Amino acid sequence: MNNNKGFSLVELIIVIAIMAILVGVMAPQLIKYIEKTNVSSDTQLCDTVKTAVTTAVMDPEVLNQATSVTKINTWSSPQALSGITSGATKAESSVLEALGVTSGANANSQLKSSGAASHGVSFQVVGSNAVHVWIDGTDNSGKKGSVTGYSKIYVD
Repeated sequence: MNNNKGFSLVELIIVIAIMAILVGVMAPQLIKYIEKTNVSSDTQLCDTVKTAVTTAVMDPEVLNQATSVTKINTWSSPQALSGITSGATKAESSVLEALGVTSGANANSQLKSSGAASHGVSFQVVGSNAVHVWIDGTDNSGKKGSVTGYSKIYVD
């Protein structure tokens, strides 16, 4: 009696080929979901920046410092988050404290989507309490686009 236990070489090759086909089909879908997650993370960062700037603009302690009021007035035109430095004014320090970073450049380093990583977050105070926040040069998928100024990764 011949008592063979195990798999033949042909059976193993067939199983490996089936697994390779499955990986080939699933990998693009996985990559797409990872990029969606990164874009969502960047949108969350923009929302956090909006909250931090709004809080700083409305904080009575910040408004009691003349240099902070002057700084907030410059925020009525578009500002790069990387231009915010610690200790310059109470307004800037308040924004950085709310973000939990030591400089605006450190906050920009948290960007994850493919196009956003080489760009930065910008913001603008519009009116008395509205803040617009966007990631420069990206489209709504987080990839580099031909958009200048306001992009679609945008928190209003």
